[in-house]
Amino acid sequence: MAKLANFLEGTAYGVLNDLLGYLNSDDGYATPNRFEVVLPTPAPSPVISGGGLFSVFESFAEGFLTGSSDKRSISLRCESVTLPGRNLNTLDDTNIYGPVRQIVDGVTYAEDITMIFQSSSGLSERAFFEDWQRKAFNEGSWNVNYHKDYVSTIEIYILDKKDTRRYGIKLFDAFPKTIGAIDLNYASNNEMIKTPVTFSFRYWETADTNRQSGGLLNDIFESAINTVSRNISRNVPRVLRNL
Repeated sequence: MAKLANFLEGTAYGVLNDLLGYLNSDDGYATPNRFEVVLPTPAPSPVISGGGLFSVFESFAEGFLTGSSDKRSISLRCESVTLPGRNLNTLDDTNIYGPVRQIVDGVTYAEDITMIFQSSSGLSERAFFEDWQRKAFNEGSWNVNYHKDYVSTIEIYILDKKDTRRYGIKLFDAFPKTIGAIDLNYASNNEMIKTPVTFSFRYWETADTNRQSGGLLNDIFESAINTVSRNISRNVPRVLRNL
């Protein structure tokens, strides 16, 4: 009996160690608080007249550089997001004998998803999405622009403990459908303003997490910057509560 008890105890410790090793590995459980949202870089404003090729390049460079910086800052301020689902539409197959079976008749995607963004003092996050919405219509004439002028692709990734992308999806034909209202209150001394934004999209596909986008050095730099900024953003609400 003593040998059996020792065997069972050793087996239990072995299973526990294997479980702990699995949890601490890169293939451990995914957690909902480790994610990354990649927003599209806003297109530069079109050049209306004159200036030649240099003006076109200058406009593009300015829009690209400032847009990339704003995009990274706003993406890292995303506090919560819903990973959308997908549903296979089915109908009863009446062309067979016996029990009814269902066959696929189409596919539908979640209609909208909502993201919550922590807001800076100037509400630049809200301004970013207001500018995006303006690509859909003209505030002067109220004419609606072409669909291709205001839709873009949004990426959502699940990260592991090392902030490595392990799974992701791409939302196609996405645009900010609704910028939510913000409640202001004198009693909210140590609370952060948060901007809810609801996005409409057509469909999503699984993203390739193994693809290198900008070279090894660029990826290392981007990963380091994003990791530091993301950790700061996660701890801001906790700091505010202690003030």
